[in-house]
Amino acid sequence: MEKRTPDAAIAEAMNRVLAAEREAAEAIAAANRSAESVIESARLRRRRILDTARRRATRLHVQGQSRLEQTLRDLEGHGGGPTSDIDTLRGLARDAIQNLARRLTSVDHEPH
Repeated sequence: MEKRTPDAAIAEAMNRVLAAEREAAEAIAAANRSAESVIESARLRRRRILDTARRRATRLHVQGQSRLEQTLRDLEGHGGGPTSDIDTLRGLARDAIQNLARRLTSVDHEPH
C-alpha cells in the first residue's frame, strides 16, 4: 500500500470539493435556464390569453351595442317610448344580463 502524505490527502479532498462545487454550479445554471424558459412560455401564454380576452370583450361589446340599438329601434317603432312597457324593458335587461354573465363565465366563449 502506498502511503499518502497529509498534503496529498488534503489536496485530493480539496479537488473533490472543488469538483462538487463545479457540478453544483452547473446544475444551478441549468435550472436557471430551465426556469427562464418556463417563465417565457408563461409570458407568451399570458399574452395570448389577454389578446383573446380583449377580442372577445370587443366582439361582445359590439354585438351588445348592435342588439341594444335594434331593441331601441323596435321599441320606438311600436309607437311607444322607452317607458311605454316597463315590464318588457325589465325582461330585456334581465335576459341581456343573464346572457352576458353566462358567456363571460362559460368555458367556451366563442359563439357557434
